[in-house]
Amino acid sequence: MPADLFAAEEVAEWLDSRKIQRDERREGETAGVTYGRRFRLTVGLADVHSDVKVAPDMFAEAIKADLWKSLEPGFTESQDRTMFQELIMALVCVQAIAPKQWARIADTYSPDLFARVWSALPTADGIRPELLDRIVRDGWWQARFRAGVKVLQRWVQPGTSAPQERAGRRLTAAAAFDHLLDRFAQARKSSDDEYLTPHGVARLMVLLADPGPEDRVYNPCCGSGEIVAAVLDHQRDNGADRSLVHNVSGHALASRAWRLAVMNTAVHGYPLDLGGQPPDDLKVVDVSGGPYDVVLTNPPFTMADWRSATEIASSGWPYGEPPRHNAHFAWLQLIAASLAPAGRAVAVMPSSTTSVATSKNRQIRAAMVEQGVVRCIIELPKQMFRETASPLSLWVLGRPQQRPDYEVLLIDAKKATEPAGRTHRILSNAGSRHIVDLYRAWSEAGGGPIQPIGNLAAVSVTLERLREHNHDLTPSTHLRPPAPDVTSRSSSLSALRAELRQLDDAAVAADLDLDHLLDRLQPWNP
Repeated sequence: MPADLFAAEEVAEWLDSRKIQRDERREGETAGVTYGRRFRLTVGLADVHSDVKVAPDMFAEAIKADLWKSLEPGFTESQDRTMFQELIMALVCVQAIAPKQWARIADTYSPDLFARVWSALPTADGIRPELLDRIVRDGWWQARFRAGVKVLQRWVQPGTSAPQERAGRRLTAAAAFDHLLDRFAQARKSSDDEYLTPHGVARLMVLLADPGPEDRVYNPCCGSGEIVAAVLDHQRDNGADRSLVHNVSGHALASRAWRLAVMNTAVHGYPLDLGGQPPDDLKVVDVSGGPYDVVLTNPPFTMADWRSATEIASSGWPYGEPPRHNAHFAWLQLIAASLAPAGRAVAVMPSSTTSVATSKNRQIRAAMVEQGVVRCIIELPKQMFRETASPLSLWVLGRPQQRPDYEVLLIDAKKATEPAGRTHRILSNAGSRHIVDLYRAWSEAGGGPIQPIGNLAAVSVTLERLREHNHDLTPSTHLRPPAPDVTSRSSSLSALRAELRQLDDAAVAADLDLDHLLDRLQPWNP
């Protein structure tokens, strides 16, 4: 009698009901994992249980650790750490976009050959000329060059960008480039110009904006190109024709970041025109050349004594003249003004922007909310960036819309992250997906009640309620239980209202004084 046969998926579904006990779990398997998931991963079926934490590719993680362990001494001992990073990233770039030439370089360990190869690539401007000169003429840098070639030859697979993180026992060039950007930022600890946008945050921003192949996409502060690279990956994953890549552009504020961005976009599939090398002027706020369908950016968090690229009269700012001590609301206004009629934007901002009490910023935030520019705020925790521990938020913006039922979606996404080492956090894959799913469902419904997803805490807040809270956009403000009823207290409501008005007037006066003092401050340079 023939044995009964079952489809693999049926077996997996039956095994889904059986959790793996703690003492039987394999390395990388977490609490709650089932035999169904283990079976799927073993036979190559799709893991349909997306809410279960998926263990990372432990082999890829081990390669990353060995790659950085081999390169870190060179960075630590380098005569110029920024130049050392650019050398290593340029080598990875050649691996990605010129694998045949890389094979010759790896065979000869010749700095002269590398210099000739690099000069013929579309990324030729992505290296300072003095770096090429040093690896050819300076013995110390020649040694660093040869050591870098040897390390990358062992751990990185030459060839163009691929969706996978590794190819066999080596990382893909794109995965290596992304990982090294993160590790160099971690080793650097701080930056004098543009901060690296974490890979998970950059990817989340792109998914929220969901740029189509025909959309005109712009990043006015493209840093090392991590957000633009995420756009390119998103378009590749959605089958976009590479001939449309000219719709994606960016501008870096710092020459260091610009050089890395030139390489980054090439590694991820296509060298974009990011303009010429910038003049290293970190005081200029500029979002020109619109209208754009999508704007994505992570501008510098503090730009004291900033200035606009074009003169804007105080009456010319659409929602109010920003204070001089930081450019947060200058960026937000210019981004919103640069959007096409159906455009959308996602900008990284300090979490303080959602509730700042200084009068100028509060008035601008209120005006942007009243005009329907702010669509969503996503609050993320501290320690998301390598170069700052400050908490951050994502502002999702659109063109003004006048709707009586206007609402703003506020998402507390701190639990959408997970620790990555002792002092750093990253977005989990499930957490990022939950944020995107929640935002899309809310947008398609035109607002209204929130259906909980994963560990997210979220609320859709009406314009009336935002007014009651001085247009505070901090999610926790609106997720708190309502204040207890005070009508039964001995003090009359009229007396309480009078006292509240007095306190509010005093607060406004204090805010004005603070604004005047901050605008008079000049940055101190030792």
